[in-house]
Amino acid sequence: MSITTIAVLEFIFAAGIAGFWVYFFLVENKNPEKSAVYLGFERSFPLPDLGYLVPVLVIAGCGLLNNYAFGYILTITAGGGLIFLGLVDIGFNSQNKGYSSNIGDTIMNLFINCACVIMGPVFIISISKYISIN
Repeated sequence: MSITTIAVLEFIFAAGIAGFWVYFFLVENKNPEKSAVYLGFERSFPLPDLGYLVPVLVIAGCGLLNNYAFGYILTITAGGGLIFLGLVDIGFNSQNKGYSSNIGDTIMNLFINCACVIMGPVFIISISKYISIN
């Protein structure tokens, strides 16, 4: 995978995460059908997602496009963050019927969770071939 492709994917993931939070706060957060457990769980993630992962993805993508070393390092960091995020979501959804609620929620949860646990390692592995340690 090329550096440009990785950077573009990082920008897409950053936009997707930010978009999820806009949707969450405008729609899901106000939905009386959502359980208190679900809302409490989701409300714990804006800070790590918007305050850490989104900026890391954007800065990593910019760094890659300009061939700065921090772009490579932060891509690996972002990959680890995506893996962690995906696994935490999978654990929560598995224990709290996140995959057996309505079909729309199930598809969205599966897509987000799979995207994170697949693309996290893809970022790490793809970028590692560009790093040499002497």
